[in-house]
Amino acid sequence: MVYFMYNVMLVQAADSLTAFLSNGLGALVGTIIANSKSFIAKAKILRKTIGGGMTQVVVLCAPTLVALEENVSKLEGYHQKAKILAEGLNKIKELKVDMASVQTNIVYFDILKGSNIMETHLCKILVAHGVVTMLEGPFELRLVIYH
Repeated sequence: MVYFMYNVMLVQAADSLTAFLSNGLGALVGTIIANSKSFIAKAKILRKTIGGGMTQVVVLCAPTLVALEENVSKLEGYHQKAKILAEGLNKIKELKVDMASVQTNIVYFDILKGSNIMETHLCKILVAHGVVTMLEGPFELRLVIYH
């Protein structure tokens, strides 16, 4: 059995849960749906109706098993590292992280207006040091912690 650490406050109003195995877990593709058997049966039919499914699914099974058996337990560590990163970014006076938004392994941060930091230049510096980032807006960047 695999346990995913969902924040109960975030999912208590949901009628189902979905976990994408390719996001930070190491599987090539894959999604898990948690709900009743009848709900999942309907989801499978809908998936096939809109063209989902693969004939060579066996090729994908090994990475998916590794993702479930070895990498799910690492998620909490990624989330903790993201919070540490966010706290560190907040110590830089030209940057701002909304700490309440750091609930997973994703950290968004803003470059404050009036700062001497240019977002494109910061991205180039980070890439030169092996850190890939993504511009989310004119003054907002995104970092993701994963293995």
